[in-house]
Amino acid sequence: MKVIGLTGGIATGKSAAASMLLELGARIIDADELAREIVQPGADAWREIVEAFGEEILRDDRTLDREKLRRIVFRDEKKRRRLEAITHPRIRSLARQRMQELAAEGAEIVVYMAPLLFEARVHLWLRPVIVVACDLATQKERLRRRDGLSEEEIERHLNAQMPLDEKRRLADIVIENSGTLDDLRKRVKEVWDKLVRSEQL
Repeated sequence: MKVIGLTGGIATGKSAAASMLLELGARIIDADELAREIVQPGADAWREIVEAFGEEILRDDRTLDREKLRRIVFRDEKKRRRLEAITHPRIRSLARQRMQELAAEGAEIVVYMAPLLFEARVHLWLRPVIVVACDLATQKERLRRRDGLSEEEIERHLNAQMPLDEKRRLADIVIENSGTLDDLRKRVKEVWDKLVRSEQL
């Protein structure tokens, strides 16, 4: 089984690329889905987060108010690092478990999609890594259109992540996604064909 890392910046098109890879036959493990799974009420990570951030980040049903928590950590790097220290090791452990399960099912190509793949140092044990990138103007416009963010909020989001140029440098392959969906689909197919043929990326 071949395991591929997939990451990028916010609003660069990671999810779209992952969907296209799924259509081509890849199995997808989404770190965001794992992150939601590990913070179910009563779980160890949930308890640690409540202890660190207080019960005001809980909804009435005791689930995490992820939007409220996101706003808190985007404004305070120390709190963001505290949250990542609670969640990242558990996400990584669950990801490895899912990979083992997929291997047992006979999966041939598995894509692990994680927005903070480099920040969480997953690239140290998972190769190759694909980065989906775009130019800054396109990224900002997508954030404005998709999330309705102000310029200040956009800058805060971008500053909270590793710069795209740094991710490009660390990647084994970069898929530039400043164009149309059809352009992205063509590039994803080219990468997929190389993966299937086991060519060096």
